[in-house]
Amino acid sequence: MEFSFESVESLIDLAGNAGTTTGKLANAFATVQKLLNKTQAGGDADIKLALSELALQVANAKLANADLKLQLTALKDELHEAQVFKSDLDRYTLWETQTGAIVYRLEKAIQDGEPIHYLCTNCIESKRKSILQGTKHHRSCPCCKAGFSFERQAPISLR
Repeated sequence: MEFSFESVESLIDLAGNAGTTTGKLANAFATVQKLLNKTQAGGDADIKLALSELALQVANAKLANADLKLQLTALKDELHEAQVFKSDLDRYTLWETQTGAIVYRLEKAIQDGEPIHYLCTNCIESKRKSILQGTKHHRSCPCCKAGFSFERQAPISLR
């Protein structure tokens, strides 16, 4: 399911409108309660019990709407972060080193002055961008400490 800022914002507006409507309902309830208190029916225990239950339900609805609005706002922020991360990751492609290790490599066509660099695939899965550090033969991730071999090294002669 694809979410957009517009759909989340419309849900936030909807929750806000529901909260406003619940507030108006609470005001109408208070007016009815005042009117009933002025009449003989206002003294009826069943009516008082029903009004108390209604007041409780209105208060619960107001709290639920406020909580919903907070959760939707958090979801909107999370969606924005995910879209920014995806947009940045779109500049990279999966790339296989000479030794068969898989890393993300910045595409040459869109370097924008950045040097070629590689990202840790483990960290990308955790929604973290970590640039590999090391030599032309071996690089490591500073975050998760995963190691990636890039080029085969010639055997060292012990002569």
